[in-house]
Amino acid sequence: MKAVVLRGFKTPLRLEEVEDIEALGKGEVLLKMEMTGVCYRDILTVDGYFPKTRLPIILGHEVCGRVVDVGEEVSEFKKGDRVASLTYIPCGQCPECRRGEENICRRRLWFGEDIHGSYAEYLKTNFRSLVKAPEDVSSEAVAISACVTAMLIHALESRGGLKEDEKVLITGATGGVGVHAIQVAKSYGAEVVAVTGRVEFVDNLYKIGADHVIVSRDGAYSEEVKKITGGMGVDMVLECVGLTIIESLRSVRWGGRIIQVGNIKPEPIPLALGHFILKEVSLHGSLSCTRKELAEALELHRTGKVNPVTKVFPLEEVEEAHRMIRERKHFGRIMLKP
Repeated sequence: MKAVVLRGFKTPLRLEEVEDIEALGKGEVLLKMEMTGVCYRDILTVDGYFPKTRLPIILGHEVCGRVVDVGEEVSEFKKGDRVASLTYIPCGQCPECRRGEENICRRRLWFGEDIHGSYAEYLKTNFRSLVKAPEDVSSEAVAISACVTAMLIHALESRGGLKEDEKVLITGATGGVGVHAIQVAKSYGAEVVAVTGRVEFVDNLYKIGADHVIVSRDGAYSEEVKKITGGMGVDMVLECVGLTIIESLRSVRWGGRIIQVGNIKPEPIPLALGHFILKEVSLHGSLSCTRKELAEALELHRTGKVNPVTKVFPLEEVEEAHRMIRERKHFGRIMLKP
């Protein structure tokens, strides 16, 4: 089959012919890929920020596919089923998995790092990663349902407890996570403040539901947030960038919370702990999603409450897709079609 293989960190990517996938084992499912997304985590993987990545490896972890074969002991899925997948395969046996917290399973296998991923014509997975996808949901929506939409459900609702009429600040609002975070937050009835450094995309942000848009080229936006909120600050910050967390801390109200989902430059950041203590601000890490949340995300897409904002490249143009993300020239999610 054709696939994009990472053979060395910081090396160019290209589409190549690889050996056919091995025979399916117990619980395994073979998918014909319809669409995959490009996550910033893929960029970090290429750059060597995850040194335990098993090279050579097929990149990618955002999946829309159709079942073409199943192994022994697979009863939930059959040939022809259209599916979305978690970004990983959970073990299904550990305490976390048994509690329904498979996203923090310590034995999970991450696509594109531990096992071959979705930048390919076919993907082998385990039934434990899969959820059936409606036929009337677009391939783009299915592919982003786990890594974007369900991840945002996990962050905003499961971790952050977002309530109707609360004010939420979203950093990195024009990126693949940010544009969909606006829509997910609005589906909960929140008031959304979107922060971007791209003035050319301001109208786009309003069109997808932002109530307020702040253009910040220098990473300073807390004073504008205070003006919008009458000096109080927002109830929650969805921190999609990482580098801006200090400014987000200044933007959140006393007793508010920050949900950290992104970290585009994995370097240590000095935090003034006194600000967390004195303002009683909560900081929550948030990782991926569960199968339950993935099913909820597919329903959000089916009902039209969240619509994918994407640009699709053929798989062979993977380097151009990555370049657009590195140079931040995109609005929404970059997709690859096998």
